[in-house]
Amino acid sequence: MLQRVQSLYLLCSIVFLAIFAFTPYFNITTNVGTYELDCMGITLSMLPEIATGTAVITASSNYIVAIITALIAIMSAITIFLYKNRNKQILICRVNILFYITMFVVMGILVYNNYTLLQGTALKPTSYLMFPICALITNCLAMGAINKDEQMVRDSERMWTRNR
Repeated sequence: MLQRVQSLYLLCSIVFLAIFAFTPYFNITTNVGTYELDCMGITLSMLPEIATGTAVITASSNYIVAIITALIAIMSAITIFLYKNRNKQILICRVNILFYITMFVVMGILVYNNYTLLQGTALKPTSYLMFPICALITNCLAMGAINKDEQMVRDSERMWTRNR
C-alpha cells in the first residue's frame, strides 16, 4: 500500500494541505494595520504605530476554504486505502481536482471581498499560497501513477488471455 509511488504522492498532498490550513495565504495592508487571511478567517497581525499582539477580526470568515481543504485531505487519505480498486482511486482524484478548482475560486472571491471590505491599500500573497498548488500537482501525479498501474494490469491480463 505505502510502497506505491501514488501513495507517497497522496501523502505529500495531505501534508501540503495540512500546512496550508494553518498558515496565512494573503496579507492585506490598510490604514489600520496589516491583516492576514488564512483558512480560519482574518487576523490583524500588526498595527502601524505599535506592534502589539494579534486580534481576530470577524469581518468575514473563511471557513468554507477550511472545509474544502479538510475534505480534499480526507478524500486523499481514503484514496490511499482504496489501493485494490484503481478505478475508484482515479475517480476520487478527479473529484479532488474539481474541489481544488472550487477552493481556488472561493479563495479568490474571499480575498477580493475582504480586500474591498477592509478598504485595503496593498494586497500581497504569501509564499504559503504555493502549498495548495503543490498539493494539486502531487494529486495529478498520483492520478497519473494510478493510471499507469491500471494500464499495466490491463496489459498483463491481455497477455495472460492470449497465452492460454
